[in-house]
Amino acid sequence: MWQFFADNPWVAVFAVITLGALLGMVRFGPVRLGAAGVLFVGLFVGALDEDIAAAVPAGVSALGLALYVYTVGLESGPAFFRDCAASSR
Repeated sequence: MWQFFADNPWVAVFAVITLGALLGMVRFGPVRLGAAGVLFVGLFVGALDEDIAAAVPAGVSALGLALYVYTVGLESGPAFFRDCAASSR
């Protein structure tokens, strides 16, 4: 099964995104992973088999990191500026 993902790296990328998005929606008590779910699933799949990690195109990891930072900023940005505005009063 893992060889299928190593032979088809784009299927592996989109499977990681899908599973990570689903994991990000699950609540663990008061905590929800959100965009970090994709990061954790990607790390998990990459650690399972080195052939999968090696088969993914080079720019995908940098793009994934940039999108992760972007989504974290989108999720936390409004609260950050609301708290900054409240503390300046």
